[in-house]
Amino acid sequence: MAITVTREAVKRTAAVSSTAYDAQIDALIADLVPVIEYTLSSDALADSTLDTVLSRGATEIIAGEFLAQRLREEGATEAFEAGGVRVGESPQSRADLGDPYGLIQRGWARLMPFLKPIYTQSTTRHRERQVSEQSMLGW
Repeated sequence: MAITVTREAVKRTAAVSSTAYDAQIDALIADLVPVIEYTLSSDALADSTLDTVLSRGATEIIAGEFLAQRLREEGATEAFEAGGVRVGESPQSRADLGDPYGLIQRGWARLMPFLKPIYTQSTTRHRERQVSEQSMLGW
């Protein structure tokens, strides 16, 4: 079974009510759903009882990517100050421009148990490459 992600679900997750971004959201769904499905095991995709979990994870990933793109648009992070009052986004709220609201990370965490083994192993790759004092003793 294929993952089902709707524009309405992405807009609800991203707290967007305007129709101005419908084309952008539709394009993200078309681009990302096949990529997400590719990373999932065939057993998970075939299990119809997991449809809602897989769709929810994919929806969170797509909503997170949509919000990250919006934040990277020109003028999105501008602020102005008048009379000691600053209007704009807090610098702390956009610490990670790739996933400013944590939705992408939350979506992948939801999908983690259902990923193909090769994708679950790649998350620990950086730890294997760390050089420790113990591993340097024989050099």
